[in-house]
Amino acid sequence: MEKEKSKTESLKKDEIDEANSESSKVPLTIDPEEAKLPNAGGKSEHMVVNFTSKRMAIKVRCGNALFRVEPTHMIIEPNKCRQLTINRMPGPIQKDKAIVQYLQIENDVQDPKAAFKAADSAGTKIPHLKIKLVAGASGGRQMSREVVDE
Repeated sequence: MEKEKSKTESLKKDEIDEANSESSKVPLTIDPEEAKLPNAGGKSEHMVVNFTSKRMAIKVRCGNALFRVEPTHMIIEPNKCRQLTINRMPGPIQKDKAIVQYLQIENDVQDPKAAFKAADSAGTKIPHLKIKLVAGASGGRQMSREVVDE
């Protein structure tokens, strides 16, 4: 009797977790949502979190030769997160963005590139998020309010 009760409670908990995941209005989040990098070059690390109960394929695109993203394609399991690294090469100060596209995929899919290729050929509209890429001057003299006696 107790085994049946605990099994029922476990099933209810799983159903609630799944309902909460699926009712989430945001399937993915990126933290932080902005990458601030010096124009001399640098690295910014971000966490991509899958809040759904489904596997997601991720594709990251950037429209600028100064920025590199690793990995460009990945799979995120349900309710898990993966790290995304954005590297900036030395160059002029400018703003840009990285586009993070995502698709829900089946459990047997192992290649995220193939999933996006199939979606593109089928004419599927692919949802996306943006990471704002901000490059600014670095180094130089920093102003201080501290009074120094010499």
